[in-house]
Amino acid sequence: MKEDTFVSSMLRAWEWVRGHERMLFLGLIGVAIVVALAAWGAYARRQSHERAAATFADAVMTFRTGDLKTAEDLFAMVVKQYGGTPEGAYAEYFTGKCALESGRNLDAVQAFDRYLARAGKHPFFRDAAMEGKAVALGNEHRYREAADTYVELAAKTKTNDFMKTTYLRRAAANMRFANETQRAIELLSGLLDTATGTDRRDIEIELEILKG
Repeated sequence: MKEDTFVSSMLRAWEWVRGHERMLFLGLIGVAIVVALAAWGAYARRQSHERAAATFADAVMTFRTGDLKTAEDLFAMVVKQYGGTPEGAYAEYFTGKCALESGRNLDAVQAFDRYLARAGKHPFFRDAAMEGKAVALGNEHRYREAADTYVELAAKTKTNDFMKTTYLRRAAANMRFANETQRAIELLSGLLDTATGTDRRDIEIELEILKG
């Protein structure tokens, strides 16, 4: 009886398969297509990343030779074609560097801002981009904005105390240029707590000048 039941169950299963073989065949095709698309997508992403890395490397090498125009064109290509990759984000930073070194301060600020908007995921050049932005703003006589950028950089930077002090002294200098003398005094006075030796004496001299 058990054997008959087993045989009957197998026959019913076989009949069901034969009755639904078209549906099963289409289902298997669907699964195969999904797997193939996933594999192709992974391959395409890998290929795109490799091309982005190669073009970015060429752009950086060109930048280092001093050919800023060609380098900027290459970085623009990386941004346009591979904008979603890390190289696409870092190319925005180097676009800002090219513009800054070419004397195009406003273009530099815009490029640095585009990179900084993505720096949360790609932070490698974040501090350098903020510093470049501050320099460009100062070059445009937008001293208050430059000072604020240096203050923000000093607060966020992961570098050593020497660089934090440097950024705050630059912020104070820009505040002075912006006729924000009291704010400059506050920034420099805050450095006296940790400054020593020659640095402390230099800050004291700057404060004496500011206070008249």
